[in-house]
Amino acid sequence: MAAPSVGWVFDELPSSGARRGGREGEHVFGHALGTFVREVVQNSNDQALGAAQIDFDLITLAGAELRAFQTALRWSQLRAHLAGAGATATPSGRRLGAFLDQVEADQGLLLCRISDRNTVGLTGEEDGERSHFRALCKDMLFSVKQAGGEGAGGSYGLGKSVLWSFSGLATVVFTSTLSEDPQGYRSPRLIGRAELPYHEVDDEPFTGPGWFGAAVELDDHRRRAESLWSRSAAALGRRLLLEREPGVSGTSILVLGFCDPTAEDVREPAALAAELRRHAAEWFWPALSSEAAKLELRVDGQLVAPASHEEFAPFVDCWRQREQLVARLERPGDVVRVPIHVQLPRRRDGGGPVTATLELLVRLASDDELNLRRLALFRGAGMVVEYRDFGRMSGVRPFHAILFGGRARASEPSPSDSELERFLRASEPPGHDSWEVTPAIKDGWVRGCGQVFSRIWDQVNAALRELLAPVVEVGVAGPERLRKRFPLGRTGGAGDKGPSPFHFREFEAQLRGDTWRFAGRIEPELGARAWHVTLELHSVGEDGSHVADVPVASLQVEPKTVTVDILRGQVQLSAPLGVRELSFQGTSGAVEGDASAALLGLRVVGNLHEP
Repeated sequence: MAAPSVGWVFDELPSSGARRGGREGEHVFGHALGTFVREVVQNSNDQALGAAQIDFDLITLAGAELRAFQTALRWSQLRAHLAGAGATATPSGRRLGAFLDQVEADQGLLLCRISDRNTVGLTGEEDGERSHFRALCKDMLFSVKQAGGEGAGGSYGLGKSVLWSFSGLATVVFTSTLSEDPQGYRSPRLIGRAELPYHEVDDEPFTGPGWFGAAVELDDHRRRAESLWSRSAAALGRRLLLEREPGVSGTSILVLGFCDPTAEDVREPAALAAELRRHAAEWFWPALSSEAAKLELRVDGQLVAPASHEEFAPFVDCWRQREQLVARLERPGDVVRVPIHVQLPRRRDGGGPVTATLELLVRLASDDELNLRRLALFRGAGMVVEYRDFGRMSGVRPFHAILFGGRARASEPSPSDSELERFLRASEPPGHDSWEVTPAIKDGWVRGCGQVFSRIWDQVNAALRELLAPVVEVGVAGPERLRKRFPLGRTGGAGDKGPSPFHFREFEAQLRGDTWRFAGRIEPELGARAWHVTLELHSVGEDGSHVADVPVASLQVEPKTVTVDILRGQVQLSAPLGVRELSFQGTSGAVEGDASAALLGLRVVGNLHEP
């Protein structure tokens, strides 16, 4: 039996006569290079079998190498359709025509090859319902991830469209070593696809897309190109620079005429490679820095190391310190962790409401670091969904923050983590660049989903303001007489040299005979937590020396929910959760000796704490 011929087969115009002017994905996704990296890497990472390895290689062809490549690709067939599409009066057609003219004028072609290893590969039948091959190489708006792992990044089936958007010739070729071959076939597998608009070749109309592979005759004199397999695929793959390592499952993708559609000028391959590395670090530092689910990325042979990028190193540092936390943010590099509780509504397919938890990590930064006052959010897929800018949040110290949840919380997630993962995944639009109310959320959960996100961000904003409030020394400057009559001692226990978590306002003190009457306000720096302090009065000499303790005789406070205990002349104040301000007025016991010759000092012992 003769081997089938290899070539390009384009779909004929359907009987309806309906025409396509371009690709759906062009109008859904942004076209920045970062979008390309996000979608390509996430598609590979979603199919990982353990630790995925992904390589980006930029290859420039010219002269004899280009001619040999074009011969293997059956360039004459493909060029006729590219030229036909370039002659159409559509934006896609005009771009194709201009790019084809440039390639032929330069007599050179830039390729981008993406190769992944330890992934599932293009498994499945040519027309199988659960076929990864069909989903990537044939279908649009279908995704086999919809019933797959909870931690998958995509669910719309549109992310793959960036491959053709970043091809100036709208053409991509695939080879794959499958983790499981279909019955009767053997890896590798090879096929190509061109995503062109409606066009004509020799007055024959074509709806747009075409495939490169084994030409097969179907019923009713129809034809299509199907996958090449085994030795034929391996031999052609070598000629097309898509040779794969034997026995290692995964897929290699070749983007023809690689270009950034948003760039005004053509960039050199070295500059493109640097940008690819930067975007890989920007969006995948959680997966690249995770001990549980490792991801390895290389661009032109150079390993992507997020910690080596000054812009993203603080986020990596924050993530790595999630188990080495501090109680308070005092020095740059300190990290604290705050739970953000989420009440999810019930799903429409059954079950009740679920209470889940997101984790907020906050890292105190120094003023000379980059990306200040930004928060990165992600879930189990290990891809940063979005960076939120808090630059307009006034009165807080510089920081970097991370909000994560779902399967990202633990290697063995709880049922509530899994439910939150499903919810967050459904909340991401096709670009997977935010958490919001989407049609998928409305279809899957009952009303009230919008309140989930508003409550999340209310909690995050409150936590950031409280954790990052400026540290101010106890006391305020005032009139010289008042300052002398009411000097304030250091906050904290003996030997404590750190800044106080308390602010004092509107101090007044008057000496009446041999007793002091005093008043003021206390504002805890982190007022949303319970706190406890001890107030002590003492006489201070003109030289600042301690003269004698002054007992407190009485003290009244507002609000009344604050507990006041006076023991041996010292006041112990215990404030419940939510007390952000306390007013006090009191009197001292009798002062021994010449009270008028001394000053009154106030010392605060204790710190803010969780009860």
